[in-house]
Amino acid sequence: MSIYRLKGASGPVINQAFRLNPVTVIGSAEECDLRIEAEGVAARHAEIREIEAGGLMLSNLDPDFETLLNGERVKNTGLASGDELRIGNCRWVLQAPGLRPEKVLTGAAIETKRSYMPWLITALLLAAAGLAWSRGWLPF
Repeated sequence: MSIYRLKGASGPVINQAFRLNPVTVIGSAEECDLRIEAEGVAARHAEIREIEAGGLMLSNLDPDFETLLNGERVKNTGLASGDELRIGNCRWVLQAPGLRPEKVLTGAAIETKRSYMPWLITALLLAAAGLAWSRGWLPF
């Protein structure tokens, strides 16, 4: 059983969640696993298939209709948690419960940010104390 699901982000699927099958066909036809009755959706529009090692593959099934992944038109490509899928006017985010989206796990995203503010405040306080001492404003 798949751990992945699609979470509706806009259009008629907003706030709906759909758990993916090992093979999930998306379209407007009755036999589709994820049926969408909306403009711009083909009868058999796209397919999401589990592949070896637990990954997912997205395939556009109808060349007359576009399938967008993270804003780019695709024919056949791998998917990762956090990816945004758009078919017609419906948008979903691919979720894997318990897994963080791969986009969040980039080196730049997990790198510890150093704050220079404490050092700046300390330097300013020392400079102010030095100035006050040199002018005789301090009692010691």
